[in-house]
Amino acid sequence: MNKIPVAQTVAESYRFVFGGLGKVIGLIWLPIVILTVGGYFTMVPYFSGMAGALDSGDMNQQGALLLRELAFEIVMIVLVAMIAVAITREILNPVRRPSFLRFALGPAEFRVVGGLIALFFLMIVFIIILVIVGLVIGFAVSAVLPAAGAAAGSKGAAGIGAVVGAVGCLGLIYVMVRLGFLLVPAVAMEGGYGLERSWKLTKGNFWRIMAVVLLTLLPILIVTLIIDVTILGPDFLNPHLELARDPAAQMRHSAEQMRQMSAHLPLMMGIGFLLAPFTYGMTFAPAAFAYRALTGKAPQA
Repeated sequence: MNKIPVAQTVAESYRFVFGGLGKVIGLIWLPIVILTVGGYFTMVPYFSGMAGALDSGDMNQQGALLLRELAFEIVMIVLVAMIAVAITREILNPVRRPSFLRFALGPAEFRVVGGLIALFFLMIVFIIILVIVGLVIGFAVSAVLPAAGAAAGSKGAAGIGAVVGAVGCLGLIYVMVRLGFLLVPAVAMEGGYGLERSWKLTKGNFWRIMAVVLLTLLPILIVTLIIDVTILGPDFLNPHLELARDPAAQMRHSAEQMRQMSAHLPLMMGIGFLLAPFTYGMTFAPAAFAYRALTGKAPQA
């Protein structure tokens, strides 16, 4: 059983992204431009439209907004797959010439899209099973503890349900990490949809993968969160639980949040555009280097 060398993988990822920033930009700049421009013309109208729908109470307006959003999400998945394959192939099978533009859409990219969609539906199935198991256990506990009274039975069921939920969430994280971490390099280098191959290669490496992710992707996510909170204000993240008993106040608060997002989204997307080489580089490079270490495949000429 091969092990992912955590320190080596992290070091190689930082060296690839920061040391070869120009190369990373060349690999992803066109998909990022499309994502940013498309996101602007999709998300800004979406948030402003949702604010208007919440203000007026006419939720029928949501249908067209959601359809446009869904269409953009599909395009976004394809573009992200293109970025992922481009970065992965540059690490595992580098092109021996300057790359100022990479915009490939072929079988590998579509298989990555298929793998990501399959991973999403597996997650949904896992969650449904978890909910069903939680409900069954909750009903069973309520049925076997009638003598304790309704209140005690409800508390017991709720407590066991919380434990089942926590265990299920941890299990979901474990399964998604094992299936998804090496999906892209497995598809790019071996074909298929990558899920089974990722599961096999990551055996015994879950905590090493978590360490790699924490040391590579987490820092850029923290920076992005700090920037977003600075732009939107810390109150944006306040759930305002005091409004839970006032549906009208909740609607007004949600509408105000939508207006804030619509107003600040261009700035946030512009910053996201500048950070994209680091964000996507640190998202996909570690998996490529880990795959190379696990399979022993040196970069091909």
